Amino acid sequence: MAGTRLAVHSVFVVQLICLVAASFLYASTKPFDPSSSAEPFISDQSGWKILVEDVSPVPLHDGSIGGYIREYFDVVVAEVSALLGLGEEEQVHHHHAERRTSVFLQQMRQQLSKLPLKYINHDDKSVVLPQLKMNFHMPMIEDVTVINRVASELEGAIIRGNSAKQPSHGITLAPSDDASNQKAAEEVKSCEEWSLPEESTELLHRNTRKLKLPDLYLLTDCTKTSVDVPDSDAIVIRTTHTDNDVNGLEQYLQAEIAPILLKIVYQASTQKQMQMQRLERIFVQLIDEDPTSHREGGDAKVHFDLLSRALSTSLQSTISPMIHDLSFIYGGNVELFDDTIFWKGAIDLSSAPSAYLPLPNNAIEIDRGDAADGEQGAVKAEDEAESVENEEYKSVSTKFVTTVQMSKFIQSHSSSNEGLEWVLFLPSRDHSPLTLRDSKSGDNGQSIVLSGSKPAGVSLVQMDDDKYINSLSHSLNYLAGYIRELNGLQSKTVMEAYDELSSTTTPVNYIGRSAQSLSISFWELESIAQRHWYAVLQQVLHDIDAVMSLLHEHGSTLALPEHVAKKINTATNLLRKSISFVEEGLPVMYATSTLYGALTTIESAQADADLFELPYFAPDHYLAVFSPLVLPLVMPMIFGLIREVKRYKELKRKRQI
Repeated sequence: MAGTRLAVHSVFVVQLICLVAASFLYASTKPFDPSSSAEPFISDQSGWKILVEDVSPVPLHDGSIGGYIREYFDVVVAEVSALLGLGEEEQVHHHHAERRTSVFLQQMRQQLSKLPLKYINHDDKSVVLPQLKMNFHMPMIEDVTVINRVASELEGAIIRGNSAKQPSHGITLAPSDDASNQKAAEEVKSCEEWSLPEESTELLHRNTRKLKLPDLYLLTDCTKTSVDVPDSDAIVIRTTHTDNDVNGLEQYLQAEIAPILLKIVYQASTQKQMQMQRLERIFVQLIDEDPTSHREGGDAKVHFDLLSRALSTSLQSTISPMIHDLSFIYGGNVELFDDTIFWKGAIDLSSAPSAYLPLPNNAIEIDRGDAADGEQGAVKAEDEAESVENEEYKSVSTKFVTTVQMSKFIQSHSSSNEGLEWVLFLPSRDHSPLTLRDSKSGDNGQSIVLSGSKPAGVSLVQMDDDKYINSLSHSLNYLAGYIRELNGLQSKTVMEAYDELSSTTTPVNYIGRSAQSLSISFWELESIAQRHWYAVLQQVLHDIDAVMSLLHEHGSTLALPEHVAKKINTATNLLRKSISFVEEGLPVMYATSTLYGALTTIESAQADADLFELPYFAPDHYLAVFSPLVLPLVMPMIFGLIREVKRYKELKRKRQI
């Protein structure tokens, strides 16, 4: 009987222990639901198991015992001084602030310090560029000695630059090997018959770019000199010089080609610097002043449907190619494979057509270009309708709206969309043809840019009969030019932009398929990446440093689920990859793209609701809450178990006697 009572008490105690253990296990494994009103008591720290990088701070000492003693002694003295009022509290925080930078960040900064970085625009240091490496080919020459000599001379000319005040950051040239030189020389018969190798023009997946060094081809014994820039990352130099006159070839490369190469490859140093702005979304609003006026039967619905479809088609043909290229830089969602980089993030492009938003009559003025001497040159449209009835006289007048009036009208009806907003305004037939006139200069135009406001600009649509797509595409070219200017490029076609880089004797030709469009070439995209690389790098380093500092200081109480740790691992891996791309001499666009991917990922980790710290409860709070609940249940069971153990031992001893 005594053994049975002891067993019953033991079972009760074991059940209580199992209940507490099960509750603890449940609290530690149950995922935290942000929408739930219940606060968790145990944080999910499973992410620490898969976290790759070390979040511990850089030590303030040299690792010796004396260093540890000095560090902790300084902290204790600072805290005691602050408590006694002998020193300022900032002295204590000073020690913690010094330990903010993590070991991982220190490693990254040490790698960056070894890179050959050069500052462009020394006054404000707005652009910092690493050194580019290019594969150098001379398909017409078999002699490797000549190729190496020419490459060395061209590389030196680029490094010396074309200005003594601002030396160049340089381009490293890697000459091709003997086998490829001999094979190329055997296949090439003349300069005019030569064409780019297939691997330089092959098209990968639409959202994939191959990680490779750009190619620089030097063709000799040509009938004319030129620098050709194709769609790919290659640059082709054609010269009339031959390998028989190597000295003349070297002088030509130094005087003519080196400055042109610098302008093509490092456009960030030659173009006017603009404030860095990440393009994330574009919204185009089409306003049709009076749809009924553009159809002879007054069928406004048919006209508006055709206009809406034409707007989508025009955006896809005019703006989408630019957005696709820029998404590689700004997208922020990239994946790295063996020798390719794949991006899934895209700049959002949307549109919204609207109708029946008429311009006020008092805003439209008429310019009487052929008015007789002494007559008024410009009148209000409402006054013109009352005073002028001569159709021949009306034909020589021009309707216009001042830029001030148009900006006020558009801004009062603009949407609240974030990002870049652009308005296309289609005037009614009664107000067509309509132009915009600058209030100060008196110049006429079809588009204006509204500085520092929403929308960013307005373009007038001049409807050409029923050619909806052509009319809208022409107006969208102003938006395309603005996007180019927004990214530091010239508001010109690609062919015109490269033509301005020509010298007096050597023309620069863009031979891509989109030469006549306002698209973005490879080297222009590279110049955009050059403007963003260093600033985004510093932002990524700062954000990762902040997250690692948070994990180190609050690691024992901070929840770190696995999916948050994976985001941190992705960000740190992309940061490492971006620095390795720069070390290898790859174009900066690959490093900038991965940096924006790291920035997007680390920002997502910072904003993740599952990365949180548990509410703080003091020990006396726990005792006050749980003691009245647990002690009445636990104490009797424990005392009963102790009493039964003593009684069982006493009975067992009596039986032995």
